[in-house]
Amino acid sequence: MRVLKYFGYTVILCVVVSVLFVLYAPVFGGSQSPESLERIKHSRNFVEDKFVNQLATSVSTRSPSTKTSIMDWVFQQDDKNPTEPLPSRFLHPDIFTEGKFVWLGHSTLLMKINSVVIMTDPVFNRASPVPVIGSPFAVQNLISIDDLPAVDAVIISHDHYDHLDYQAIKVLLKRVDHFFVPLGVKAHLERWGVASTNISELDWYESEVYRGVRLTLAPARHFSGRRLWDRNSTLWGSWIISSQTLNVYFSGDSGYSDTFKTIGQRYGPFDIAFLENGAYNLDWAQIHMMPEEVVQASIDLNARVLFPIHWSKFDLALHPWDEPAIRLTKEARNRAVAVATPLIGEAFDVNNYPKTQWWELLRAEIEHTINNFGS
Repeated sequence: MRVLKYFGYTVILCVVVSVLFVLYAPVFGGSQSPESLERIKHSRNFVEDKFVNQLATSVSTRSPSTKTSIMDWVFQQDDKNPTEPLPSRFLHPDIFTEGKFVWLGHSTLLMKINSVVIMTDPVFNRASPVPVIGSPFAVQNLISIDDLPAVDAVIISHDHYDHLDYQAIKVLLKRVDHFFVPLGVKAHLERWGVASTNISELDWYESEVYRGVRLTLAPARHFSGRRLWDRNSTLWGSWIISSQTLNVYFSGDSGYSDTFKTIGQRYGPFDIAFLENGAYNLDWAQIHMMPEEVVQASIDLNARVLFPIHWSKFDLALHPWDEPAIRLTKEARNRAVAVATPLIGEAFDVNNYPKTQWWELLRAEIEHTINNFGS
């Protein structure tokens, strides 16, 4: 009986600690200020106390014919995730010049436009609020925030953990001049120490000009939330970054819809489109695109170059880590779509972009090593 009593106390203590963590830990973000609440309530995209997509969207599209189960997550195939560190380049700031782009993994990018250094969706740690979940894949040359050049502006697509990193913001707030976020996300940054005057909150199709660069928040087909009970309390979106010399599209996360065609007609053509390509599954097919849909989205946007993001950093779905790139490049070849495939940390521009299918070379090297070891 004494053992059962201690076990019961332990369970109660764990529950209390968990509840307190969820309620008060800063990683979960902050509450809206009266000013933000007023703007949110007057948004045409805020309906019945939550933000909504432009067309009916379900987070779950699971059906009786779906074959995936919890066991698929527990017992995964051996090569689902990389078995060796992914090849990457160490970023040298002196080669990060005007018009250059650098992929830092997943949806985190650096770009220099009109002498303005812009970062997207900064995530340098894990894609979850707890240490045991969401660790990134290993890379050969790990890039930290301290390795980066000074950042002028950060744009954020939505508040999910793989796009908004609490620890990264705590470091960046001392190095970044201004943050641009969808409606409601400002509250998170304010709780983490970013001054209110250094944050701009935008609704869909609103723009701000920052040092000669126009930043426009456009719709995406997705959802938001950092707690179980705050789903869609903040807005999500994609971004258009334009200057006199470059026109760039950054998708954030989005399921496929005719919105890409609308954005292409209204703001295109684009020199380059950074489009999410990973963490897809038929069980959530309306909030993430399949690789073939990503290629179609780039065509809809009238993008000169397609750059697949949102893959090869975190284990967020059941597909093998390199499947998104394999499927996308195959579809792109069939449809004559130009695809940029740099390594993490490799600087490039739209006139000279890498095309090497490095993930296939990595898999071939691993298989060669295994075969030699076996012989």
